[in-house]
Amino acid sequence: MSEHYQVLARKYRPHNFEELVGQTHTIRTLVNALDNNNLHHGFLFTGTRGVGKTTIARIFAKSVNCEEGVSSNPCGKCPTCIEIDKGQSVDLIELDAASHTGVDHMREILDNAQYTPTKNLYKIYLIDEVHMLSKSSFNALLKTLEEPPSHIKFLLATTDPKKLPITILSRCLQFNLNKLSHDEILNHLKFIMNEEKLKFDDNALSKIAELGNGSMRDALSLLDQSISFGNGSVIEKDLKEMLGLVNHDEITNLVSLVCERNAEKILLFIKELAHKGENLSNVLKDLTSLFHKISTAQIINDQKQTSPEILDLANRFTAQDLQLYYQIAINGQRDINLSPSEQIGLEMTLLRMITFHPNFKEGEKKTLNPSPTKTLKKNPSTGSPVVTSTPSKELNDISNKKVKHLDIKTQEEWEEIITNLDFNGAAKMLVKNTVFKSLIKQNLTLTLSEEFINLHTTKTEESIKNALHKLYPALEIMIEPGETNGNSLSQKEAFNNEQIQKQTESQFLSDDGLKELQEVFKSQVDLKSIKSIKESDNV
Repeated sequence: MSEHYQVLARKYRPHNFEELVGQTHTIRTLVNALDNNNLHHGFLFTGTRGVGKTTIARIFAKSVNCEEGVSSNPCGKCPTCIEIDKGQSVDLIELDAASHTGVDHMREILDNAQYTPTKNLYKIYLIDEVHMLSKSSFNALLKTLEEPPSHIKFLLATTDPKKLPITILSRCLQFNLNKLSHDEILNHLKFIMNEEKLKFDDNALSKIAELGNGSMRDALSLLDQSISFGNGSVIEKDLKEMLGLVNHDEITNLVSLVCERNAEKILLFIKELAHKGENLSNVLKDLTSLFHKISTAQIINDQKQTSPEILDLANRFTAQDLQLYYQIAINGQRDINLSPSEQIGLEMTLLRMITFHPNFKEGEKKTLNPSPTKTLKKNPSTGSPVVTSTPSKELNDISNKKVKHLDIKTQEEWEEIITNLDFNGAAKMLVKNTVFKSLIKQNLTLTLSEEFINLHTTKTEESIKNALHKLYPALEIMIEPGETNGNSLSQKEAFNNEQIQKQTESQFLSDDGLKELQEVFKSQVDLKSIKSIKESDNV
């Protein structure tokens, strides 16, 4: 490498609009404006870091001040273009608002705006991270933006446009720059490696593009680091060693263990990864990414473009399981930094995937102290359902009797079974919205409220059968859509809650102190905000 090494982000910074990667909509607008010499006095470029805000601004500066004339294709060879590329142009004033927030400094700069450019057609103010300016500085800038001299152009860049005053936003043309796509970054990385005549692996560059997360500058910084680590080459093995990335085969094995819902093997596997010093946060990210790839393969079903490994995993998971696991993994990434350790955070995330699975059997858990079980009885005065507690021993006695002889004759008896048995997730919601229709021999027929018919799937019905078969092995069920007329357990509970809410509202609104407040302040109570003390404690 040369004695004065230039980082890749600077060496390969685009010098004209044709060299820019991405941002097609912004480039098209600017090119048309420049070619027609129809130029606004203020431009605002917004977007996350490394997407081209200041690069576009500098190309724009060359385009309007090129000695060959205003156009979207500056020559890049005249003294003005060369000075701008080197950051030496006296008529391009670059200001980092993060370090120059003071109003005095801003006023000094803007006071000079009235003077014509030293040598170029336009005097250009490029203010980076403009949202960092103080309120007084914004006021000073606004004064010039309202009535700018004809020889002035303002190019503002920010990563946080929400912090800009609306008065500034309304006086600028705003361009929202998107994050660069994985392929846009990857193709540019390949171009650079070929230009530098360096050895590389496609998988390694693809991983760098992924870690760039839409920022070309971040990706190029990581590429610089990788080239140094690999002594002039970028290969997957070196990249994983440098970044502490987990081997893909290990992630695949972990996904297989999740599919099998084997908690003991999962915990042992994570322990081995931690012992090897693997970055467990990266394990969770790679796991999330693999769930995405498997889910995509299921839906698109393109066997030519999908690896056999992914196709095999796609056949082992249901689409619902993948969505559940992906969401839990995403939440786990958010919470892992709050865990006592990365290992505990990863373990709890994977155990959550197992225990939240619809087919997870509660009976497999080791219960140390059996807790009381809720049963449902009827309030004699209101007819509404009331939840009471039945000790586990009593429930077991009841259950043992019913195993020998099941005889359901009423909706109340069916509701007692719903409450006593441990249904999971969607299955619990489904049975709470059913009404007992008939029991002939061992054939139980239920009516399901039509608005919840989407819950009736093969999986939920299987889950209901599994729960019922713990007590009634020979029982068969049939679920039919129909009218439940407010008689399901769920509807009764909703009605009961509504009556309690109405009573709470009535008591609250009848308070003399409240009435006085309403009269004084000419106000109304938001009924949705009224809650019982018990309910408020649970929020």
